[in-house]
Amino acid sequence: MGRAPLGVVEGFYGPMWSHEDRLSVVDFAARIGMTIYIYGPKWDPYHRRFWRNPYPPRALEELRIFVDWCLKLGVEPVIAISPGLDIDYSSERDISVLVRKLEEFVEMGVRTLALFLDDIPPTLRGKGFRTLAEAQAHLANRVVENLSIDRLVLCPTHYYGLAKRSYLEELGKLLDPRIEVMWTGMFVCSPKISVEDVSGFENIVGRKPFVWDNYPVNDYFTCRGITRLHIAPLRNRDSDLLSHVSGYTLNPANQVECSKIALHAASELLLGGSSYDPQRALRNAIAAVVNRSARYWFERFAEFNTAAFFDTSEREITRESADEALEIVRNLRETLSIRKLLAEVEPVLSKMEAIARYAKGERIALSWRVQTAGEYNPPLPRESMEREMFGCVPRRVPWYAEAYPEPEWW
Repeated sequence: MGRAPLGVVEGFYGPMWSHEDRLSVVDFAARIGMTIYIYGPKWDPYHRRFWRNPYPPRALEELRIFVDWCLKLGVEPVIAISPGLDIDYSSERDISVLVRKLEEFVEMGVRTLALFLDDIPPTLRGKGFRTLAEAQAHLANRVVENLSIDRLVLCPTHYYGLAKRSYLEELGKLLDPRIEVMWTGMFVCSPKISVEDVSGFENIVGRKPFVWDNYPVNDYFTCRGITRLHIAPLRNRDSDLLSHVSGYTLNPANQVECSKIALHAASELLLGGSSYDPQRALRNAIAAVVNRSARYWFERFAEFNTAAFFDTSEREITRESADEALEIVRNLRETLSIRKLLAEVEPVLSKMEAIARYAKGERIALSWRVQTAGEYNPPLPRESMEREMFGCVPRRVPWYAEAYPEPEWW
């Protein structure tokens, strides 16, 4: 049984990566064995909100460079357009505009395209369709029919779980065989993804899922003004998943350098087989991203920043460990020479320093806008977390929460 491609889906909300950042991630992905990269950041206005408008010359040239760079490094470039907010599924004009826009990328050498219809109201726009699945299958099929591509990756409107069975079944029956269907697992951010999970999807849709794994994405913190790093090694994924899916991509965090740490560890899990050890993977990832003189201190920093929705455990800063935390903060600031990475972790270093000083008895205010050292508190209602996001409530509040007002999202 062949192994599906593993890579990145740049599909997060929030401030976009720079062109240079994106190229650096492509290079990093290639070096750790990843072979596909999907471009589809939600805040690119020409990808989503103004999808009918052509990319301006400079942006188009940057995408051309991105495509060429991917091809040079052996990474398959995929460009996604997200027209679902207002497209009329029966409009020949809308379909023609979409095809013409995608055709520019085919002319660059792109052989796989993506159509994102996620995070939109399940509204059926257009005439002649009985269901949303029928309308969306019609749109995706028309794209494939009108472009010389090898395949299309479709992110459907109902992209997690199996509760929308009739929608998924109909979509699977109507879609062209060259179209693959994305799926995030049983939840938007799935605490686990198993072979049993993906087999359940395949039984309903009639094709293997193309997994969109929402880790290490942290936009649900970032877009609400909160810093929460996701650098923990990936857990609770079956090591042989790539033999049971049509593709597997990870959605990175807003922090580009920190994302590389999580991506490196994930590649060890999904490419390395059953010998995966999370702690060893984290050490290896830090060694691959952090300059040598700072690695020891970054490993100790990571102990206070390994919480994620699939495992909220991490060290807390207490009166007993306050001096240790201050030592880590001081030394990491002195030794970490990668400026972008230092800028990404500096808000957390400042919060760790403040917690340590508070633990030692100083009267100091702590901001709830940075979470670290035992605090994992997604700014989401309990119902949303249980029903859609995680299937659980990955909330952890440390002792020092008494130093600031209780956030309103409880």
